[in-house]
Parts: sequence; structure tokens; C-alpha cells
Amino acid sequence: MSKLMRSCVAAAAVMGILLPSAVMAQECKDFAAVGSGVTESIATLMALQGAVNVAENRDWEVKGEAKLRGCKDAGIFGVECTAVSHACRKKH
Repeated sequence: MSKLMRSCVAAAAVMGILLPSAVMAQECKDFAAVGSGVTESIATLMALQGAVNVAENRDWEVKGEAKLRGCKDAGIFGVECTAVSHACRKKH
């Protein structure tokens, strides 16, 4: 094996070790939101979109879809739902 070939193999091995650790070092967290509405479907929509909006407005990139945590009766205010989105800091 030539020196050039060994260097390429060594470089590929190092890149294989360093790249995953750089990706894993990305800062991520969850953002929650509460939505309310006259019906459960409206409250769900408001909560899910709110969880995405909170993350994006703070300059984070949402990974996947927001997940509904649950809904409960809010008395005269209708229904109240909570949702969470998982987001990672945007690369600049």
C-alpha cells in the first residue's frame, strides 16, 4: 500500500471518528406550549403550532413534529392542550 493510500485511509478513519462526535455535540432541547379552544381539535392545533413557533422564534430548528402531551377540560374556557417540540440550535 502506498503512502498516499495509507494517508487517505487514515484520514477517512479520523473523519469517521470526529464527525459523529461533532454532530452529537449539537445543543438540543424541548419547547412546550399550551393551546386553548372551544373544542379539543382547536386546542390541539393551537398547542402543536405554538410549540413549533416558540422554538423557531428563538432561532432554533425544530426536529420532527411537535407531540401532543395531553388535553384537559378548562371549564368555561373550553379545552386546554399541551404540546412539546424538540429543537436544536441553528448553525450559523
